Amino acid sequence: MSNPSKQKGTKWENDSVELLNKDFPKVWKRVPMSGAIGTALGEPELASDIKGKYPFIPFKFVGEAKVGYGGKNMTIRKEWFDKIRETADRVYGVPVVVLKFLGARSGIRHVIATDFETWNRLMSYIEELEDERNSLQNLPES
Repeated sequence: MSNPSKQKGTKWENDSVELLNKDFPKVWKRVPMSGAIGTALGEPELASDIKGKYPFIPFKFVGEAKVGYGGKNMTIRKEWFDKIRETADRVYGVPVVVLKFLGARSGIRHVIATDFETWNRLMSYIEELEDERNSLQNLPES
């Protein structure tokens, strides 16, 4: 792999999986060849950069990993979100974009982003869990 841009992207994919697995081991995995093989073969399970499945959530996550270029700024592109949303829809997953601000030595360096519809879907799921928890707490004792 001689392309420095590809090397930087692959390193961030590996690093993002490591960061995501820090508190939840073995949940996230890097998709080999950055999802290129899945895109070429039309296999949505292999079309993202990274993927994750938490045992306590009934859906999987699929992600695009993007690292900033040139200092502490990053241009976020709509096409990244469109691509990962399309992939997520095909595998009934949750689309995320994991971002790294290149050159940032302190403060926020890593970000996970998603669209509002996905955010609201996640919040609805959490609300359902809370409602279920509350209803179980209000059951009469036997």
